[in-house]
Amino acid sequence: MSDKLQSAPSGSLSDQALAWFTRLQADDVSDDVRRQFEIWYHADPRHAEAYDKSHKLWSLLQQPAERVQQRLQADAAQFKTETFSTGRALGVGRLQSSASGRNLLRFASACLGLLLLVAGWRLPEHWQNWRSDYHTAAGQQLSIELEDGSRLTLNTDTALAVRYSDNLREIELLRGEAYFEVAPNKQRPFVVDGGQATARAVGTAYSVRKQADELRVVVSEGTVEVDADSAKALVHAAEQAEYRQGRLQAVARLDNDDALAWRRRQTVFHRQPLTQVLEEINRYRSGRIVAVNPRLAERVVNGVFNNADPDAVLAALTTTLQAKALRMPGDWVLLY
Repeated sequence: MSDKLQSAPSGSLSDQALAWFTRLQADDVSDDVRRQFEIWYHADPRHAEAYDKSHKLWSLLQQPAERVQQRLQADAAQFKTETFSTGRALGVGRLQSSASGRNLLRFASACLGLLLLVAGWRLPEHWQNWRSDYHTAAGQQLSIELEDGSRLTLNTDTALAVRYSDNLREIELLRGEAYFEVAPNKQRPFVVDGGQATARAVGTAYSVRKQADELRVVVSEGTVEVDADSAKALVHAAEQAEYRQGRLQAVARLDNDDALAWRRRQTVFHRQPLTQVLEEINRYRSGRIVAVNPRLAERVVNGVFNNADPDAVLAALTTTLQAKALRMPGDWVLLY
C-alpha cells in the first residue's frame, strides 16, 4: 500500500477507524503513517473507541476462518500419515484415503460456503449495528433521551448513529424506524439523515422509516422539511412524505395515526394483500413467514395485530385465511 496518502481519513468515526485499520494491515506501512495514526488515535477518546471496535470486529471474523484452516490442515496431515503408515504407497488404500480427503475438502468447502451465505444474509445488519450508537433486535423497542433533552424511540430492527456538533444535531438512520421528539433549539437544527433524503426540524415530533432506498416521514407535531436531491417539501402535523422510486412524492394528508400505531405495539391493516402484511410482520420476527401458495398470497387482510406477539399474529392469519403453517428451522414458517 502506498504511503503517498498522508492525510487522516475523512468521514464518520467508524469510517475513519476502518480506514486506519485497513491501512495499517499493509506490509509496507511507513513509520510516518504509524505516527500519524498514533496522533489520530490519542486525539479523542472516541477515536480510540472506534478503532478498538474495528479491531474487535476483525478478530471476530478472523477466528472462524483460522479454525477452518487449522481443521483442514490437521485432516490433510492425518490422511497423509495414514497413507504412508499402512505401507501402501500405491493401491486401493491410498486411493481411498485420497478420495476421502477430497470428499472432506468438498464437504468443508460446501459447509463454509453455506456459512458465508448465512453470514452474508445478516452481514449488513451486523455492520450497521457495529456502526450505530443504538440499535434494536427484531421485536424490540428502545427509548433514549439525548444530551439536549430530545427523545428517541427506536422500533424493531433499527440502527442509528448520533452525531452532535456545536451547530447541528444529526441522526443517521442506518435502517429501520424511529420516532423523534425534538427539543427546540433554533441554533442547532435537528436533522435525520436517511441516506436518500433528510428530514430537518427545529422543535417537533415525527417518525422516519428507512427501508432499502425508500424513506417515509410522518409528522405528528410541528413541521418538518424533507430534502431529497433538489426537491424539498414541508410536512405538517397529520401529514406524511415519502421518498420512493427515486424521487420525493407529493405530501399526503393522514386521516388516522395508523402509521404510528407501532408506538403502542400495534400494526393496522386495511384490505392489504397478504404479501404486504407478511412483509410488515416479518420485521418483528427473527425468522420469516412466507406464503408459498400464490393464490393465498393475493388474499386481502384487515385487522389490528399485536406486534409483541408475532406467534399470535400467525395463528390469527392461519385461522382467518384457513391456511396451514409448516414451521422450519430458524423460525421460518411456510404458509400454504
